[in-house]
Amino acid sequence: MLQVFMKISRLKSKLNLLYTHFIAPPKEWQLPKKAEVLIYDACGAEFLMPYLKKHCVTTMSVNGEVINVPCLLRSMLKIEFWQGKLHTAYTDAYIHVVSPKVIVTFIDNTPAFYTISNRFVDIKTIFVQNGIRGESVFVLEHLIRSKNFHVDYMCVFGAAIGKKYSNYLSGQYIQIGSLKNNAVSKLNTVVSDTVLFLSQWHDKPKDGTAFYINYDGTPISWELFFAAEVKALKCIDRWCFENKKHLKICGRGEDSAGPEIQFFSSCLKDSLWDYIPKIDNFSSYKLIDAAELVVFIDSTLGYESLARGKRTAALTCRGSAILSAGANFGWPADLPNNGPFWSNDCDENEFQRVMNYLNSVSDEEWEQTRKHFASDLMVLDPGNTRFKSLIDNLLSKKGEKNYAD
Repeated sequence: MLQVFMKISRLKSKLNLLYTHFIAPPKEWQLPKKAEVLIYDACGAEFLMPYLKKHCVTTMSVNGEVINVPCLLRSMLKIEFWQGKLHTAYTDAYIHVVSPKVIVTFIDNTPAFYTISNRFVDIKTIFVQNGIRGESVFVLEHLIRSKNFHVDYMCVFGAAIGKKYSNYLSGQYIQIGSLKNNAVSKLNTVVSDTVLFLSQWHDKPKDGTAFYINYDGTPISWELFFAAEVKALKCIDRWCFENKKHLKICGRGEDSAGPEIQFFSSCLKDSLWDYIPKIDNFSSYKLIDAAELVVFIDSTLGYESLARGKRTAALTCRGSAILSAGANFGWPADLPNNGPFWSNDCDENEFQRVMNYLNSVSDEEWEQTRKHFASDLMVLDPGNTRFKSLIDNLLSKKGEKNYAD
């Protein structure tokens, strides 16, 4: 009886995939154009395009944004389609039509991408890391290293995550830092006595479902997930008041009067503070450069701030609230719970210690300390010279070269 139930469940899942990813989406009726470069997944393609302008590029949507009908029909000729591997069959049909030399994606944590090289050995594959990885979003934690998993070039933030990826799939990792961070020139004008808090706020689910699923499958409520923000913000509020600092909130949303600012209003009672909404994909970097001190919980933007050389307080206490080591500072690097500019403990005294250190440390000592601990986590490559060099070499007649750091 259990086996019958499982078969029915799998069939429903496949039918749902067929409908949501292939039947419901808008349709393209012409074959995709042949190109030197195929961008796998339209998500984040806009960040890759500035470095591909010299080359012919085609973008493949993989999450049901649009379906190419001729490729869908061709996928039906493949045995994988009838084995229920609809996505694999469609992907392969699309790749055969485009005939690229290079396939690149801005979505680094999707196992489907890791299997492409095994089926197209003459095409070079590249992924570009787009965000900090923790246990729950690092999907490989649930997989076993497979000979089918290979990406020729893994463009990662730093050595720590590069080594982690190498535990699960073959290929060469290249430390390029953050593609977005590298694209924004650093500003040298700093507004004195300003503290910038990097918001990670998100809407509370209206249907009562879990806000977050932990790496072990445990559902995490919105209240528990953001308990770290509440604890840290109350401490920052008092610290800024006592040290005569102007607190600014780097908003995640674009609404200057919505529920995000209401959340911060409920936490901040003492200090002088402003909420600054997001303007575009790069406006946050300008706010970081202008701040005297930056504070974050566990956002990618916080690590990007460190790479930019800013005095950055990592109050990485979410892991202690949701019981996930992957939310600790620097994961998967082997670092202590507390360091000069970070604390994984949900402890007000530790938060005060970190803030006081950053407020008093000399520029020379800060730069030495920052480089010692942060160099393996997030490098800075202004202008993305390493990524551009990789693309240009792969598509030139010179061919490949070794990019090992």
